[in-house]
Amino acid sequence: MTFKTYREFANKNMEGPSLPKEAYAREKVYSNFAQFLSDQCPWHLVLRANGKEKHYIGPLFVQMNECLMDVKESTPFVKMFNRAARYRRFPGVAVQEALENALIHFDPKAGWEITIDITEDLMTITSPGGSYELGTGPRNPRLASFLENYGTVRLSGKGIVSIRNCYSSSGMMPVLIGGTDSFKTLLPSLDNTVQTVAQGSDSVLEYLRQNNKGGMLDMCKTMAFTVHRMALILDRLEEENRIFTTGLGPKRVAFYIKGSDAEQISEAKESSMQIYEPLR
Repeated sequence: MTFKTYREFANKNMEGPSLPKEAYAREKVYSNFAQFLSDQCPWHLVLRANGKEKHYIGPLFVQMNECLMDVKESTPFVKMFNRAARYRRFPGVAVQEALENALIHFDPKAGWEITIDITEDLMTITSPGGSYELGTGPRNPRLASFLENYGTVRLSGKGIVSIRNCYSSSGMMPVLIGGTDSFKTLLPSLDNTVQTVAQGSDSVLEYLRQNNKGGMLDMCKTMAFTVHRMALILDRLEEENRIFTTGLGPKRVAFYIKGSDAEQISEAKESSMQIYEPLR
């Protein structure tokens, strides 16, 4: 085995080009872990995006870095509804955490590649090896320890939490699927929120047409929507002057506007204030 790529990378980014002690089973005899760092690493990442497929070679952590750069380039910025800032279609922190998770938990004996499949709506990171127990430690502890020392992995058991936190304000949630021969991390595209809002708007409008008004929590229960999703829908409908709302948070109440008459809207607002006390 040779370690030219590792030594060049380590010389620039680490303390020095020497191999870590875990790479040796005994003096001058490489351990199995050394294969992860070698130029001839037998395990590879495969990225499928935009109709193309790319296979990475070299040390596994270098493959990961190169893959993350390519994923970043292939995921353009999008503007989420009612937000001033723009976001990557797939959050960078979530992608990195999911890929690192796939590396430290993959089964080297499985005999197939770690794959990253990207479509317009979804990123699926598939790691060979069946489901693993959270909290029991990584399948590849030496690789995990190396990545932690390198500064990319935090072995605190909070990787999944970090991934989910990236979606906390989007109304969507990543999914982990475990099987007998692999486990997958599914990361939805953030601009799916627009589709989610559009699909729910008709249901909310129909409810308000029939009832003239509706409370946030009652509508969530009736339509099985999350509070966050309902808030996005109401924001959009209000921005389009199809409804108006009073109150804040879970006490928010939406009113249906039958026309664009400003006087009618004003009367409806005055009526609503007689029924619902303002938040203090």
